[in-house]
Amino acid sequence: MKLIKFLGYYILGLFGIVALSSAPSLLQGNGLVDVGLYAENTWKLAREIVQPENWVYQFRQEQLNVFAFLWDPYFYSMRILGAALLLGFGLALILALLTQLLPKMLIRVVKRILVLLEAIPDLMVAFLLQMFIVYIFKQTGVHLMKFVTLGDERIYIAPITVLAVLPMISLFRVILLLMEEELTKDYVDFALSKGIRHNAIIAVHVLRNILKSTFYHSKIILWGTLSSLFVIEYIFNIRGLFSFVMEDFRPMVIAAALIMVFTPFYILYQGIEIFTEKTALQMNDKKFIHTFSKPTSLSWKQRLGDYVKGIAAHFRNKRFLVGFAVIFAILAVSVIHTVIHEEPVQNFTLIYDEDGNLLSSKPHPPSKYVLLGTDQNGYSILDQLLTGAKYTILFAGAIALLRMVLGFLLAVPYALFIKERWKRRIERFVDSFHFLPLSVIAVILLAPVLTGTTSGFEYSFTERILVEAGVLTLLVVPLTTVLIGNEIRLITRTEYIDGARVLGGNSNHILFRHIMPHLHSKLGIIFGQQFIQVLLILIHLGLFNIFLGGTSIMLNESYKAWPYSVTFEWSGIISGSRNAFMSGHEWIVVPVFVAFIVLILAMQLIIEGIQEVQQRRVGVRIEKQRWFGARHKLQPPGKSFEREPSPEQFGFVGQENIGRSENHG
Repeated sequence: MKLIKFLGYYILGLFGIVALSSAPSLLQGNGLVDVGLYAENTWKLAREIVQPENWVYQFRQEQLNVFAFLWDPYFYSMRILGAALLLGFGLALILALLTQLLPKMLIRVVKRILVLLEAIPDLMVAFLLQMFIVYIFKQTGVHLMKFVTLGDERIYIAPITVLAVLPMISLFRVILLLMEEELTKDYVDFALSKGIRHNAIIAVHVLRNILKSTFYHSKIILWGTLSSLFVIEYIFNIRGLFSFVMEDFRPMVIAAALIMVFTPFYILYQGIEIFTEKTALQMNDKKFIHTFSKPTSLSWKQRLGDYVKGIAAHFRNKRFLVGFAVIFAILAVSVIHTVIHEEPVQNFTLIYDEDGNLLSSKPHPPSKYVLLGTDQNGYSILDQLLTGAKYTILFAGAIALLRMVLGFLLAVPYALFIKERWKRRIERFVDSFHFLPLSVIAVILLAPVLTGTTSGFEYSFTERILVEAGVLTLLVVPLTTVLIGNEIRLITRTEYIDGARVLGGNSNHILFRHIMPHLHSKLGIIFGQQFIQVLLILIHLGLFNIFLGGTSIMLNESYKAWPYSVTFEWSGIISGSRNAFMSGHEWIVVPVFVAFIVLILAMQLIIEGIQEVQQRRVGVRIEKQRWFGARHKLQPPGKSFEREPSPEQFGFVGQENIGRSENHG
């Protein structure tokens, strides 16, 4: 039975890959979206998948079997990915165990460092490594490692090192948080009272208890690492799987590559989950709510008042307030800069001093004439940062909000109306999306729409924005639906929900008065996480010259320029980052990386603030901290408790009083 289920979910995953692979045809027919052409091409691809003679890859005017041709670059990419995951996960576990040996103050410092490191994009990590290798070579003449491939040669150390950073930092932080939560449980105090050492408790009990949660978190980390692999291959000029996919966008090639990536991770993760699933988990196959009842008696004013009070509570949290203030200030400055300047982004072809002497040609380095310098086209970096901030922030916020809202609207019926066995089937199917690289799919779908030509764009600006928003939203909505649905299911299993149902609370009352107050903070956290993910996707798209609003490749009719963003959003500056670092023009991309890091850190502060507010609401004690990890004193100065009570603190009851008490009873 489990084998049939395992194969059935795998076939469903293949159907999803076929649907994704033919998605570019949606935008290749008549009008903005041609559903008829998409359905025709999807059916055609489904037939070709089961016909080996149609498995064709076009290479140098030759037709080769796509799976046979892609096998060697696929195996090269998987070696890099597998080694990076093993290195990253192994280091994360070792560092987490070593961190538990540190004093609590230093553990808090480690957590702060991890938050900062997690905000650094993978692209910047790769460039920093390359710059470090070049610097060491210039200073000492020692070549530490190869960081770019030429011809058919292959490199491993540099890409594995860079790719291992993301899973190491992410899993390190996850394990620390899970350990911290596990160490607060009663069995830890009981084991300590029995004389068991703290290290033995962590090694024997804590690690075993957090293993399942760590396994589930590793899927999310793997999802991000797959997209990073796509970027790393481009940065290091690696002839891996995705580099060949970028050379042939036909649906068969896309499907073959995604199937090859999907299969091993599906076998690993879904195989472990399905074949280790206990029979007891398959009981209680019923719906939580059969239908909605009549609305509750609360007016819209009362509900609005509750929401306003909840939002106001977050602004009293320092972390939330600082994060929100930073993002709001950046957005406000961007809007003001655009309004007050007739030409928000200045272009400098040549720069002369006061005496008319030529100082520099584009790209111009930072100087008193151009504060942060210019890019290859001569556009001011500072002006691009100020002008593009509003597009970057508002677009990322809109996509994150759409993902959250659509996910919530679908999660409510998923969690409350569907039977358990169907929930498990939906969850298994959607879970397969974790094994597909989001950046690769986004590049494949958006490149034909957002990339301009010498004669302009095929689609209008509004159409390009809507298409990009739709693609980046719909690709993730299934995952956010299951994520929010699982949060709702956890809330419905609590005792107070059972009490509300027993006392006669109807469906609307339970949803809006009991589930939603606990779900608000979760939705806020999910919004913040999706906001950060959209920023990272924009960075990846920018590396491949796919910019928000469209990619223009002409400055005017007679002069061909570097590709640039028509909106000057931040990822447009990243497009020439590889050439910038190689040519010593680091000033072009360093400011935009710093801007992204500041934005990500601000959103992380907002997420932490939301978590703290929710913990206070449910009664979890929060130790307030100053900067650098110093605690507030929990007791007033000079006040302490006596370890041994004095006799005066007790009143003794005599025998006659006991008898009198019994007579009265």
